[in-house]
Amino acid sequence: MTTSTTPPDLYRERAWRAFDRITAADEAPDPALGWDQAAFRTECGTGCCYAGHLALDNDGTWLVTIRPEGMFIDGKPIDPNADEDTDYSVWEYLVAEDDDPESAIEEAFGKRVIHVGYRAERLLGLLDVTHELFAGLNTRPFLEELINRRFGPRLPSVGGTAI
Repeated sequence: MTTSTTPPDLYRERAWRAFDRITAADEAPDPALGWDQAAFRTECGTGCCYAGHLALDNDGTWLVTIRPEGMFIDGKPIDPNADEDTDYSVWEYLVAEDDDPESAIEEAFGKRVIHVGYRAERLLGLLDVTHELFAGLNTRPFLEELINRRFGPRLPSVGGTAI
């Protein structure tokens, strides 16, 4: 992983903004994108975990667009089960960015991609995608506790209140 020069307060701001996204998604009567901590991104495309909301809050772009009629890349239908030799399901990948660590970048369908967990790791300055923030059994209150412990209390510049 590349050496980070990101200020700790930026990590804290990102952590709390993503928490606010999952809180809003969990409380919305019909969210456009729900919170499902057990899945980096659901196969139907209607939910993702904390890592997914963190990546999307920081302008991440999914490799695959999921619609009721199937999965698409650049508007062209794809077979999500095609052997692309990736470590995870193809719908869990984001288009790679310049700041993503080369060691985490893979290629799928002719594009440089990164798994959403590795992007979230970079955005928060973490060293391990298996960090407890991304555990599938985390509840919202426990995730709030983890964020407080790892990054500190909510900054005044981050709106909302934790529940």
